[in-house]
Amino acid sequence: MSKISPNHVDAEQVAWTGNPAYPPELRDVYRYKELIGPGAPDPSPVVASDVRMGMVELAEGAVYPLHAHPAPEIYFVIAGTARWTIDDETFIASPGTAIRHRPNARHAMANLGPGTLRLIYFWWTLEGDKAALFVGARLIGEQE
Repeated sequence: MSKISPNHVDAEQVAWTGNPAYPPELRDVYRYKELIGPGAPDPSPVVASDVRMGMVELAEGAVYPLHAHPAPEIYFVIAGTARWTIDDETFIASPGTAIRHRPNARHAMANLGPGTLRLIYFWWTLEGDKAALFVGARLIGEQE
């Protein structure tokens, strides 16, 4: 096993995690690993104060419900097929699809299968406002 560097990390060395604020039924089908990020409160192997980058997996048939956050975001589909919604637009995202969410865009995804949906995500600071990187996703729906 290679040593973790402040400049790079092998994703295999990083444990999967879930958002403890999410309901248990979502935590059972959704997981992520942050590879690059600001560090605290969620430790990232490669610390960078102005970005978050990592991987997401969503189980076959699962839905990551409508949510929003202040940081702009890019997803890149590595494997699987999803029905993706951004505000009023819904489309099919398959491997090779790149997706951009503007700040606070309402977005959701459903894994249409077969297999696990695998994604890369990337958040960055909005006009230098690093605070946006520390505001997690806010699920939209029943709690509003």
